[in-house]
Amino acid sequence: MKPLNILHLFILLIFSINVKAQEPLIDSLKIALKKAKHDTTRCNILNLLSDNASENEWSIYNDQLLKLSEKSAVHASPALKPIYLKYLGIALNNAGYLATNQGDIPKALENLHRSLKIEEQINDKKGMSSSLINIGFIYDAQGDYVKALEYYQSSLILLEEINDEAGLANCLNNIGLIYKNRGDIEKALTFFQKSLKIREKVSDKSGISNSLNNIGLIYYNKNNVAKALEFFYKSLKIVEEISDKRGIAFATNFIATALQKQGLSNEAQKYANRSLSASKEVGYPENIKRAAMTLKEIYKGQNNFKKAFEMYELEVIMRDSIYNAESKKASLKKQLQYQYEKKAAADSVKNVEEQKVKNALVIAQQAQLKQERTKSYALYGGLGLLLVFAGFMVNRFRVTSKQKQIIELKEIETQKQNKIITTQKHLVEEKHKEITDSINYAERIQRSFLATTELLDDNLKHNNYFVFFQPKDVVSGDFYWAASIGSATDKKFILVTADSTGHGVPGAIMSILNISCLEKAVEQEKFTEPAEILNHTRSKIIERLKKDGSENGGKDGMDCSLICFDFKNSKLTYAAANNPVWIIRSNSTVDGEVELIELGADKMPVGKHDKDTTPFTQHTFNLQKDDVVYTLTDGLPDQFGGLKGKKFMYKQLKELLKSISHLSMHEQNEVLKTSLNSWRGDLQQVDDICVIGIKI
Repeated sequence: MKPLNILHLFILLIFSINVKAQEPLIDSLKIALKKAKHDTTRCNILNLLSDNASENEWSIYNDQLLKLSEKSAVHASPALKPIYLKYLGIALNNAGYLATNQGDIPKALENLHRSLKIEEQINDKKGMSSSLINIGFIYDAQGDYVKALEYYQSSLILLEEINDEAGLANCLNNIGLIYKNRGDIEKALTFFQKSLKIREKVSDKSGISNSLNNIGLIYYNKNNVAKALEFFYKSLKIVEEISDKRGIAFATNFIATALQKQGLSNEAQKYANRSLSASKEVGYPENIKRAAMTLKEIYKGQNNFKKAFEMYELEVIMRDSIYNAESKKASLKKQLQYQYEKKAAADSVKNVEEQKVKNALVIAQQAQLKQERTKSYALYGGLGLLLVFAGFMVNRFRVTSKQKQIIELKEIETQKQNKIITTQKHLVEEKHKEITDSINYAERIQRSFLATTELLDDNLKHNNYFVFFQPKDVVSGDFYWAASIGSATDKKFILVTADSTGHGVPGAIMSILNISCLEKAVEQEKFTEPAEILNHTRSKIIERLKKDGSENGGKDGMDCSLICFDFKNSKLTYAAANNPVWIIRSNSTVDGEVELIELGADKMPVGKHDKDTTPFTQHTFNLQKDDVVYTLTDGLPDQFGGLKGKKFMYKQLKELLKSISHLSMHEQNEVLKTSLNSWRGDLQQVDDICVIGIKI
């Protein structure tokens, strides 16, 4: 019997497809797709359909996603183009994965390399890691373990940067397979165990089954067949629970091989036939080949050579579809093509320069022949001209002497002027450095007043929020401040997002005054209700600014939203001055799109105003799981840009947030940054910007 280590190829499923999607979910998504009005929404729904549809249907939805995202990206606005490119990268990656499992290696490599280029363009590290690991997977299957390990390790670095635990588990498992193929089974076992630990942490049942199979293979190769069977049976139990036919094909094949080695031929045949049946149902060549190999060995052991030969023929057919010479050439060709494209511009410039040199040499040779013919004539003519020129030079020398004296006097005067200018320049540079150092120091002081990352992480959890804070200058009039109030059993969390009057240094000074008044209202006066806090803060700001020397006192202050989370009872209380609060509810749709709920604000600032004796209004809102709460200032909506140099506007910002609300909070933050930079282009930032998102 052949060693079992040939059976592990293609054992790892990268981004496996959920074959247990519930029919009601699929039907709901199909209805939402028909009603969707925007291509971003359609792309999102098609992506969800390809993730949840059956194995017979998911490729259809993925093809639709590929065509729609590719078409939309061509004509998309700068704000939306990165979103369409992200979906295009996902669709190409899925198409590459499908082609790999169908044995079409050239098509797989073409799609995966296209996906990688797009993901590099938009700096999508998660997508890049997926494409890299899928390309490495192909090299692994073809036996090029050095190249495969290179791609896996590149992917591992990206996955660690973005803390993608599911991706890390897959990549560690693949690296374990590489070391297993190279004979270092102890190192392979270490990587398999690391992968299993992460998969158990994130409850990835398909991944747990996969890791159990691989650990079982290690014990099998150590000739501890009984221990190997323990892991194989555990794996089979898990994939049977989730109805994973591909996983059943793997586990039953491993069990059959181990039972055959123990001499239990009839029991082994039962599991091997089950593996072949599941493999044919799934329909991928590698699965069928592996099951045929196992049955071939079982029939040989039973002296049933007719059946053994039938399985051998099936094995050869499947093997040829995967490991043909064209596939190997396509792998090398795509690798060289990808490297070539990065150097194309530089190489083309180099070729042009080389051609210029060749042309210059030809012209020089022709010129040399002509020069020889005219040399003698030029010599005599030159002597005559020299005599005329000598007379001219004597006359010019007299004139030049006088001019030199005048120039020397001017140079002395110029040197004096340059010395004065240099001194003044030095003074200006010193003053500029002093001012810059002062502003940088002021920025450190202002930042100490803002809500700390530790405070936000403790109350909102690390992955459940983002803060997009981009001042116009070094210091800012916008700020965000937070406080935890109440007892341990009745804990609440306050978050203020504010836009102080002005920006730059004046705005920063005003923001510190505003924060100080907020802190006094909460920490000293012990106010806990949002409206009470804003009322008290307003009175303190007005009282302080009466001392500015003006006739009626300063009218500065801030626009803000103050929200108070009661996570225990899933309630949000808030009071707002001019700045709204938005909530996107993903489980509620309007015309096929997610619902955006706008919580209104009082039309008055926190400061001196015609209505400064009118109390702020307090509201209560019931939160639901997966709601995303957004607070913001007017900096991003008021930013000029685009093709016509117009404002970004609140409407466009709402549409953008609705289209990305399904993404992780880190990804939403990156999309906002990219969209702002694309919209602004070469124009200057006009105001401080602050947008905060919190997922419930």
